[in-house]
Parts: sequence; structure tokens; C-alpha cells
Amino acid sequence: MDEKNKEDIYKEFGISNPSEFFGDENDKDQLRKEMLGRITESRHLHNAKSANKQGAARKKLMMAMAAAISFVLLSAGVLFYYNSSDFVTITVPQGQTKLVTLPDGSTVWLNAASTLKYPKKFGAKRIVYLVDGEGFFKVVHNEKVPFIVEAPTLKTFVLGTSFVVKSYKSLSTASVSVVTGKVAVRDNKKQISVLTPNQEVVYNKVTRKPQTLNTKAIEKTQWNDGKLNLNGVYFEEAVLAIENAYGVKIDYNKELFKNCQNTFNLNARQSLKETLNVLALIQGVTYEIKEKEVLIAGNGCN
Repeated sequence: MDEKNKEDIYKEFGISNPSEFFGDENDKDQLRKEMLGRITESRHLHNAKSANKQGAARKKLMMAMAAAISFVLLSAGVLFYYNSSDFVTITVPQGQTKLVTLPDGSTVWLNAASTLKYPKKFGAKRIVYLVDGEGFFKVVHNEKVPFIVEAPTLKTFVLGTSFVVKSYKSLSTASVSVVTGKVAVRDNKKQISVLTPNQEVVYNKVTRKPQTLNTKAIEKTQWNDGKLNLNGVYFEEAVLAIENAYGVKIDYNKELFKNCQNTFNLNARQSLKETLNVLALIQGVTYEIKEKEVLIAGNGCN
């Protein structure tokens, strides 16, 4: 994509340049230098203390380092939250989903085992933070104020649309799927995709490589009805979906199954045993249920 096309996209989303939100490489270098300088200065203060005051000096050092890092990150706009009292934190336990209404009237359905943070009131920017998990966002249209979802790996820009962000910390991939409208997606360095309805970008956290796919995006939202439509996913994702839906812990050899990839259409309205029978049939595994723990064994896919 050439620079002109990029600028057109930034203009459409009301963004003069992504560095406006995230900073360019020079900003990051300057940030690192300032952080190191402040930490070094704090260490010098520590070394100057006498031996019989080591306890007090150590405490002062930690406070100075924390203050220095916080000051630098805050001044660069890196910190997610300025004051925790100005934000709302929603955490959904396993086995549940929750509908959240945001300050501008936008809504998000949170999947099980998800955490969302957002300001009590939006200002010049509409930014929410998917700390962990999965959410189906329906965003109120506002051409002048882009809506941004920040997850640990991906950042999603929209004007007014519906889409799913999946970013569980325990998974090796993160994804964004568009139901309606258009979204721009970037990682921590650059824009990686512009998506339209029934398109999805899957981002590998290890290789840092994105893959854009065609998908039935509406199926990505049906976990709220107990339907777990997992198309071409790795085994770890199917296991996590079952854990979250049933509130169980599944133990298996992750190394042995890391290359296993299948499509799983499961129904959390069924019993845990019925769901595990489907998993066993598709993946060729055996299982044993011990109260809230499931043991899975098999040959894997290596």
C-alpha cells in the first residue's frame, strides 16, 4: 500500500497519522533513553546511601524508579490509565457472558474470562482497553471521533461498525473479524490490515505475521448463544473455548498438540461430556473428567 492510500485511510478514520496515537520509532528511542536516564539517576541516589541505611535507601530507590517510569510513560501517552477511579473495569468469569454499554452508547458483549477497561466519560478520543479475552463491539457512528480498541497485541480503529476482537493472553494468536462496516488494524509497529464485512485478520504473536481471511463473521458472535463455531483453529483455542464455557481446567500436552488445527462446531448448551465427545471424535483424543478438571491424551499432530 503506497503512502497516498495510507493517508486516505487515515483521513477516513479521522487520524492524521497512526504515530499520533502510538508514536514513531524516534519517539520510542527517546522514551527508552529518558527512562534509562531516570533509572540510572535513581540508582546513583541509592548507591550514595550509607550501609546502615540500606533498608530506607532501597525503599526510596523503588519509589523513585516507579515515579520515573510512570512520568516518562505518561508523558509519552503509553500508560493505559491515568487514574483508576476515572475508569470502569469489567471482568466476566468463566461460564458467563456480559453486555456492557459504553459512555457513547456503543455496546460490547464480553465473552467468558474477559476483562474490559474504559473511561467513565469519553473525551477527544474514544479508547477502550480489552485487557484480556474477547468482545463483540457495536460502535455508534461518529466521523469526528474514531473509536479505538486497544488489546495487548492489536489496535483496532473504527468510525461506526460491528466487529469482534479476540485477544486472550493464553493464546498464540489474536484476531479481528468484521461483521459490518470497515476497520483498520495495526500491531505495535504498523498498520497490518483494513477489513470489510466477513473479513478477518489473524495475528500470530510469535512470528508477528498477520493473515487476512474470508469468514462468516456473524458466527464469531454466536458464543453468546452457546454456539462455539471455531473454524480452522489450533487445538489450544478449542480447549480454551471449552474451559471458558464450562468453567473447567483442561490438562493436555501443549507441545504435542501445538500443530493440531481443525474446525470445531460445539454447543455449550450441551453437557460437558457431550462436547468432549465431539472434540474426541474430531481430534482423535481420549479424555477423563475429574470434577472440575479434564485430562486429555492422544498422539497429537507432530
